Order: sequence, then structure tokens, then C-alpha cells
Amino acid sequence: MSDKAPDMNKTTVSGNAPEASGTVSYNHDTGVRIFLQIGTCSIIAGILETAREIRSYIQIHQVRAEVYECGCMGMCSSDPVVDVEISGRAKISLQKLNANAVTDIFDSLLNHILPDNCFILGQYSSGYGLPWEGVPFIDDLPFFSLQHRVLLKDAGSLVPVSLQQYQQIGGFDGLRKALYTYSPAAVCDEITQSGLTGRGGGGYSTGAKLKTVLQHHSHKKFLICNADESDPGSFSGRLLIESKPFMLLEGITIAAYASGATEAIIYIRNQYQLAIERLREAIRILYQAHVLGDDIWDSGMHLNISIYESPGAYVCGEETALIENLEGNRGMPRPKPPYPATKGYLNMPTVVNNAETLCNLPLILLHGAEWFQSLGNSFNSGTKLFSVAGNTRVGGVVEVKMGTSIQQVIDATNESMFSGELKAIQLGGPSGGFVPASQFDTPLDYYHLKQMNLYLGSGSFTVLNKNNCIVDVCKYFMEFIENESCGKCIPCREGSQRMSEIFRRIVSRPDDSEEFATLLRFKGVMQLEHMAGVMTRTSLCGLGQNAPGVVLSALKHFRNEFEEHIFERVCSADVCRNLKMFRINPENCTGCGICAKRCPADAIAGSLKQVHYIVPERCIACGLCFDSCKFNAIIKN
Repeated sequence: MSDKAPDMNKTTVSGNAPEASGTVSYNHDTGVRIFLQIGTCSIIAGILETAREIRSYIQIHQVRAEVYECGCMGMCSSDPVVDVEISGRAKISLQKLNANAVTDIFDSLLNHILPDNCFILGQYSSGYGLPWEGVPFIDDLPFFSLQHRVLLKDAGSLVPVSLQQYQQIGGFDGLRKALYTYSPAAVCDEITQSGLTGRGGGGYSTGAKLKTVLQHHSHKKFLICNADESDPGSFSGRLLIESKPFMLLEGITIAAYASGATEAIIYIRNQYQLAIERLREAIRILYQAHVLGDDIWDSGMHLNISIYESPGAYVCGEETALIENLEGNRGMPRPKPPYPATKGYLNMPTVVNNAETLCNLPLILLHGAEWFQSLGNSFNSGTKLFSVAGNTRVGGVVEVKMGTSIQQVIDATNESMFSGELKAIQLGGPSGGFVPASQFDTPLDYYHLKQMNLYLGSGSFTVLNKNNCIVDVCKYFMEFIENESCGKCIPCREGSQRMSEIFRRIVSRPDDSEEFATLLRFKGVMQLEHMAGVMTRTSLCGLGQNAPGVVLSALKHFRNEFEEHIFERVCSADVCRNLKMFRINPENCTGCGICAKRCPADAIAGSLKQVHYIVPERCIACGLCFDSCKFNAIIKN
């Protein structure tokens, strides 16, 4: 083995050599540089149409410009985001730039005139050009000032499939250090000392898992990257892969070296087509650069990476169900032990980690275990990605140090005027739970959340305010579990069905034709806690065991909402429309017919200038009649 790894082949990218280590370099002699932040969210928001209009503008006006297709920086609520750097001026970031506004925006910018404020997100601090007066710096925006971006560093300015640019920010230096400085056992020890735990929700020591596989004697070992991200409301892993696919591949290679695996499989849901496309291209480039395949860098290490497009089943987020699916079977959990680390894919020792966990490995090897420990608190090390959605002013993916409080994330994504209206945070998706406003000072780490019986999951962070009904949210998650349950074990299969039935009764008015309808509603709520306990204690896999967590935390913190639905038959958030009944007061009705025209179900009958009436069997309780009536003739019960 040589003492120094050979230089890798580099992809051709317009630009000069890096001016400083860890900085993405572009050609600053070009008149205009345009950075299109292309990700799944921005494609939905119309970035491709905006990009076509920008290229057309450049061609028509013969602008000397270079256009780069980058990843997403994570501020998804501002999509489409386009960064523009004009020679002599600081790079400025434009938000919500639709195709129709391109001409006016670029006419202004190319003449060094700022466009309307609604399109300006901020500017980047750099030594390349004169700052724009009155434009805030990106790092000073609350959304970014909260964060400590190590995984997401340069996301939004990095061309995802440019190997040259990834190397400029230190890419593959961690792998080189591992191969030429550490033994596989030493890599496992370094990762263990860093305190890195699985970011998929389990919180198990990553280094210990790798070492278990390393120490298990077998002629074949596998590594599986779980990039399925099946939790509703979680999209941080997808964004990370779309923006920095080489980081994931480097992390996979390090983990394979540490565990002795020679085959790696990226298990990713088939809906993530942009992420899959970029991963395939990045893998092709690495094979050409001799970073994958046989005898990597003459080190004696062999690794092949393939991609498996999953059907997107929620249960396949559980590692043994995932392995069953990879083997061509229906995704159903296996009893444990044996664990995958000793008997996994094809009955061989197998490492299973999610994408975010693996992306941390290059940074730990490059900067050391102590550096990673310094990022978190005394309970958990490093940073964590959260997908912030719901009732927020700013939504997207944030990367914060372990131990950052829920309140800090809320302050960075909401106007302070909304803080009094917030009701709760839902963490962890279907396997998670609720954190009420009174506990927003809770640190976001595995230790403190475990004390509250909360499961972090893939990092979904949904903000709920007074317009959200907790009972309705529970109903949504239990119906989700009911539909996604593999059906193998009775507690999860039957328990989710019965709990879904109970919630459907709670959010609906009793049917007077059903003899014991009212009694069933009362009895159902009384049984929820018992049923949840049975599911937690007796379900086969972690998904079934954690599924009732949402219901238990809701009953603990928001029992009053259950009681108002049961006893008062009222939803204070005005969400559960099946609790509503509408009728027309004949004394106030003028027969104008506006309500009948607005009704989507043709549930209102009556002649013009005559008293109208609502047909109960047809009414869907949408409330459009109530909103449209100008004479207060519609009564809501």
C-alpha cells in the first residue's frame, strides 16, 4: 500500500482552482453567475419553468453568464430560490421567483438596481463584491442564525454531481484518512468515541453496531443505507441526498471499511426520483474515479454500491422488514434476536443505518471524535436535521446542535406574534407524540425526549396552533398506521383498526338510528389507554410498539379536547365537520338562494324568495352556506 492516496479524476466544472480549503470555487471573472436551487420542493414550486425563462433571457439579451444547477439550502417555503452574483457585487438570493417575474427582476439586477422586496431573501457575506445596501445577510436571518450547519454546509451553492466541487470542501479527505491512517477497528472506536447514534430514531451507538459486524466472522458482509424516510412530514434525508450525494457515498464507503462490508445497498423510496438520479450519476463518477469497485486507491478495499427503489411502505422503515423486502419478500418484521448485525441480508452480517447517520462519518473521520462531541450537549453529540412544517412562517429543513430547545426552533421559524396561538409540536410522525406549549423548553435530544416517552423518528417537526384539532391529528395517524400495518402481529393489526374506529366515532355525531351510538363513543375513549398499552407491550416490531405514542401523549396533555368532542360534541378548532349540524332559521331566511348556489352537495332546497331548508342526508357540513349567508339565517349546532 502506498503512503499517499492518488489524486482522483475530477469532473469538468467551469471555474478556477479553490482559493481556500473548504470553499466552493467558481469563475469570478464571468459577468454573471446564476445558481438555481433545484430540489423536489422547488420543482413543485416551479423552478424548472423559472430556469427556462432565465436561460431564454440570457440568450435574448446576450448576457455573459454561467448557470449552475445546485441543490437546495433547506428554506423550502421560499422556493423557487435563485442566487445571482454580478461581477463586483455580493451574491444575492431571490425567493419565490416565478417565471413571469424573471424579466423584470433581471432587468433591475443587471443595472445594479434592487428588485421589489418581496423577491429578496438576503445576500451572502463574501469578499468578492460590494454588499447591497439595505439587504440582510443570509446568516443573520433567524432561520439560519439558529442553525449549526455541518451536514448542510454549502447546500444550495454546491453542484450535487460535481466531484471537483465536493473535493474543494474537503470531500473524501475523511475516507482517505480512514484508509491510510486507521484500521477498521480504529475507525469503529473513533465513531464510538464521537457519541454518534442512529439518526433514524432508535438512537443506538453507530460505532458499536459497526464493530459488531466487523467482529463477526463471515465470508460476506453487507451495508444497507435506509433512505426510505417513510414518516409523513419528514423530508430532511431526501434534501440531504439531493444536495450532497457524494457525502452519503463517502459515508457509506467509510462504514463499509469499518465493518468489513464489500456490498452496499441504498434502499430509497421510488418517489424520490431526483435523489435517485443524482445518486446514480454520483456512483457512476466514483467508479470512473476508482473510488468504488475493486482495490480502491490501491488500499486493498473492495466495495460495490447499488440502488434499490422501494415501494415506499411505512413498515419497511423497520430494519428487518426492509431486509425482507430486499430479499424479494413482503416487507414484514422478523423477530429479534437474531439482529441484522449477526444475521441480516441473505443471513449475512449486515449494517443498517439511515442516510443522515452515514453522512456524519466523513466529518467525524476528518475532524475527530472530540470535535463531534463539542457540537452537542452532555447527553447526545453532533447535530440533528429536522423537517419543520405546519403552521410556520418559514418551513424547510433545519440543522441544529443536539440539545437545542423546541422554543428556539419555533422562534426561528415563526413570527413572535403567533407564539401565543401555538398549541403543540408533533415530533416523530406516527411513532412520535405531542409536546404542549408549556414544555417548549424541552431540549431536542434522545435523552430528554425519552424521559417524556417520545420517539424522535426521522426528525419531523410539525407546528400545530389553535386551528389544529389534536383529536383529528390522532385520527389521521392511527388511520395511517392501520393502512400501513403489515398485519403480521395481532396487537398492531387489530389494535390500530379498533383505535381508528374509536376516533372515527369521536369526530362524528352519534347516529340516532344506532341504539348504543352514544355509549360506544364514551366507552371507546375509556378503552384507548388500555389498548395503547397492549400494543406497546406486545407488538412485534418497534413501529407497532411506538404507534400508540401519539394517542397516549394526546390523552396526557390534551384530554380536554377529547372531552369536548365526547360530551359537548364540539370541536373548538372547527376542524371535525362531522360534529357540525346546520339548519336554516325560517324567520331570518329571505329566500335569496345564495346558500343553495354555494352548496357543493346540493343539500339546500327551496324556491326563490321562499324559505329554504337543508336536507340532512345530503349535507356534508362544509360550512359554505354559513359563510355565505348575509342574513344570519344559517344556524350551526
